[in-house]
Amino acid sequence: METPTTGSISLLLILLAAALFSLFSRKFYIARKSIWEKQRQGLPVAPGHSFFFGHLFFFKKALDKLPPNAHYQNALGDIAREYFHHEGCYYIDMWPVSGVLFVVVSPHVANQIHANPNMSMQRPPLLPRFFKPIAGGPDMFDMREHEWRPWRAKFNKAFSAEHVLSLVPDMIDETLVYSETLEKHSKEGKIFYLDLTTLRFTIDVIGKTILNAHLGAQRGYNALADCMLSQIRWHQANAETNPFEYLNLVRRAMHWWNGRQMDRYIDHELSKRLSESQADHEGKRKKAIIDLILQDYIAESQTSDPKSDSLPRDRLEPSFRAFAISQIRLFVFAGHDSVSSTICYIVHLLYTSPSALSHIRQEHDHVFGPDPSALPSLLKTKPHLVNNLAYTTAVVKEALRLFPPGGSSRTGQPNVTLISDSGKQCPTQNVAAVFTVHTELQRSPTYWSRPDEFLPERWLVKPEHELYPVKGAYRPFEIGPRNCVAQTLAMTELKVVLACLVRRFDFTPAYEEFDALDPAKGGRTYRGERAYQIEEGAAHPADHYPCRVRVRNSV
Repeated sequence: METPTTGSISLLLILLAAALFSLFSRKFYIARKSIWEKQRQGLPVAPGHSFFFGHLFFFKKALDKLPPNAHYQNALGDIAREYFHHEGCYYIDMWPVSGVLFVVVSPHVANQIHANPNMSMQRPPLLPRFFKPIAGGPDMFDMREHEWRPWRAKFNKAFSAEHVLSLVPDMIDETLVYSETLEKHSKEGKIFYLDLTTLRFTIDVIGKTILNAHLGAQRGYNALADCMLSQIRWHQANAETNPFEYLNLVRRAMHWWNGRQMDRYIDHELSKRLSESQADHEGKRKKAIIDLILQDYIAESQTSDPKSDSLPRDRLEPSFRAFAISQIRLFVFAGHDSVSSTICYIVHLLYTSPSALSHIRQEHDHVFGPDPSALPSLLKTKPHLVNNLAYTTAVVKEALRLFPPGGSSRTGQPNVTLISDSGKQCPTQNVAAVFTVHTELQRSPTYWSRPDEFLPERWLVKPEHELYPVKGAYRPFEIGPRNCVAQTLAMTELKVVLACLVRRFDFTPAYEEFDALDPAKGGRTYRGERAYQIEEGAAHPADHYPCRVRVRNSV
């Protein structure tokens, strides 16, 4: 066998470099040509385009106008508001960081996306890389349509409104622990970070409702909870598209370690749930989301092999086990992260709006009776009462309108053209992602009356009222076939939490005191809001919402 010579190795390296340069040049040309063509056609293209850098420098200038840690979606929204309020959409060239994006801030354009079957089902190729550290593998959020559709049908049943109500007692139990934590903060009288406290609460709730496991994260360490929280802290939005991030070996090592620990924990719990499901011949055991999925899995396995009375008690098919682990990781992330953020923003909005706070407390007195201490036992026996909270539901929806946890993205398609508000035909071919920016769409004065005001009553008025929402302008859970499968669970949990808390506690924002501790960094706002959104997984309140809490004297 001949040993490769120095000359042959050099030739191979030259050929490899030439191939990479050719690939780079081709993608460079496609991205730039796409923008040039759209500029010539008079389509909405962000200004400040550069031959070498696309819109990267222009976008950097938009980011520089924000507080240093503000969510990047705010910059996309600001560009839309300043340059394209009459179009409701625009192109921006972010190649080579991601690619050409088509940014949408109009409900009319967004409605077209989800009405088109060629686009509504297709997630951008960047998403699997983005979610890999979170889920560990393919998941419901980024699956291709043919893989996603049968699993969505199964999870639709598991997340049905009827089944979600059966989980209310578990939500109550974890909320009581949360209340104990808040009582301790009340006794101490010190500033604490509501978001950090609430994250551990919501991850306990999701552990019980999804995995049927008591994580105990509010009282101490738990491998699944703490590794997921660590994974999110180490995660960065642009990490999977920025080639320089691959050099961050510490980050990659932490992702590997956290993922390994989460997989072990979930794998053990899955084996326990399988054994419990097979032993539950009379069907009396309380079932979380994963129990219903396992129930379907067992039934299908027995149907495919009628000679077998049951599956091995401690073994799942490897492909199903791997998928289940990834799915549970995704649900643990999405189910605790965005709900925690929303709880913080509801608190922020209610406790700076005395009339709304008074109104929601009156509704709870009317529906549950005047004694807050009787509420837990009442809701455990009559969970359907959460469906009688019209104003509370309006409060939750208004908080999600003002502070949505994220946005939405789909893949551009060769034969799909979207029509801007002014009537321009915008092709989506060679578009890396069609990105709907909820933060701007849901606050735009073009589509909302009094857009920056906290007005829960806008969700209670009749269609002819000026506050009544424009169709498609409210989409925190998104709209269409790939909307959030767990939105009923999230809404129910939020109403349960508010029912347990608003009559027991008073919260006071403490940003002024917090900023006084570091005047050089303090006082930052976005559009006048100190609790502006930052990115840590979902969008969270800046500095994790420093505040004080006290137990109400009337309780």
